[in-house]
Amino acid sequence: MTPSQADAIAEAILRPDDKREAVQQRQRAQAQHLARQRVAAAVSLVGMALGAAAAIWLPMAYAQGMLVGGALSFLLAHLGLAWRERRRAGRSPA
Repeated sequence: MTPSQADAIAEAILRPDDKREAVQQRQRAQAQHLARQRVAAAVSLVGMALGAAAAIWLPMAYAQGMLVGGALSFLLAHLGLAWRERRRAGRSPA
């Protein structure tokens, strides 16, 4: 194999490809979605603890307080993350 052939093969391998870019875009979107889910789950755990603590003063069982606190905080986390993404998307010139 001549050096020019090797250069041509290397260039063909390293050249950006539509399929490769589509796969990378999909992987970035999946990673962002997973990061959102992790943040929402962490906030939900904190909300569950706060709901259980609030159940002491409210006329409800601990399990009910945990469910209500976790669900409300999960919803608020998703709304906050969606708002942040819309704000970030509005700021970027692309």
